[in-house]
Parts: sequence; C-alpha cells; structure tokens
Amino acid sequence: MKIKEEQKEQVINFGAFNYSSRKIASILELNQNEVDSELKNKESELSKLIQKGKDMADYVIDLKLFEMAKTGDIKALNKLDNRKRMRK
Repeated sequence: MKIKEEQKEQVINFGAFNYSSRKIASILELNQNEVDSELKNKESELSKLIQKGKDMADYVIDLKLFEMAKTGDIKALNKLDNRKRMRK
C-alpha cells in the first residue's frame, strides 16, 4: 500500500489517537482487510507511521507530565512514574 505524502501526517495522528483499523480504513476509504494486513506487517509504511504516532503521543504526554512535576505537581509526578513502570 502506498501512502500519499499528504496522508502521512493524518496516519501519524491515527496512531497518536489509537484509532482502530476499521476507523483508519473508513477515513482513508480503504478495504479494512488491506489495512489489517498492513498493520500486521511491522515493516510496512502504514505500520511504521502508526507506530511513530503512538511514540510521539507518549513523548508529548510524558513531557507535559514532566514539566508539571518540575513545578511541584505531585499527581503529575506519580502519573509519570506509573507510565515509566508500565513501559518496563
């Protein structure tokens, strides 16, 4: 599957929003089976862009929590610590 240049940011956002393959297929007007197949192939462009979106979303959330924790927000520090533990 070839992803058009103008669709790449959109696909990255799908990963950030953790959209289902059904929703991705609907928005891109593709066959869901084709999307499912692409997502199973971790080397496909679609799969890599989706993963990039997930990773970027994690980074942005962690960064925001870190900034809040630096100002003394104990809840943010606890949430950041929980997210770190969940990744291990």
